[in-house]
Amino acid sequence: MNKSEGEILADVYEKVRGLSKMFISGLKDVDIDKRMEIDNVKFNSARWILAHLVWTEHFLIIEGVGGENMNIDWINEYGFGSDPGKIKSKPSREEIMKKLDEIHDKAVQIIRGLSDEQLEEDNNINANFGGSKSKRNVITHAIRHEPMHIGQISWILKSNGISYA
Repeated sequence: MNKSEGEILADVYEKVRGLSKMFISGLKDVDIDKRMEIDNVKFNSARWILAHLVWTEHFLIIEGVGGENMNIDWINEYGFGSDPGKIKSKPSREEIMKKLDEIHDKAVQIIRGLSDEQLEEDNNINANFGGSKSKRNVITHAIRHEPMHIGQISWILKSNGISYA
């Protein structure tokens, strides 16, 4: 059976999330508000990273590709460039994980349903990645964005004596 490009992208995104969830599961006994500091530079907390992943997938896929909004009160505090030290809304770990799953399920559904022609359309958020505003490029960016932050989670895990290597 031949899969559409949207189905292939959705499958890849699901595989990325599967690996992400393995690392995220290691945070169950970790203080997710603790921020590592190296050479006087404070890094993002696990809470910020997880909530940022919620924001990113919502912004890029739900809004940028699907043209929808799931109306999550706290989400915009965790957007690109936000300062973890100035966050006022601190949703619980459970709330963040619930939204991470809900948004991902909706995002995969949106991606899986796209035709090749729709993948070529401009995105709804005017984002330009690699010289293109196509929905395909926004999806590709979402797929490659998450592992960067999961790498940060892996450092948090290592600093707490937890390793998957």
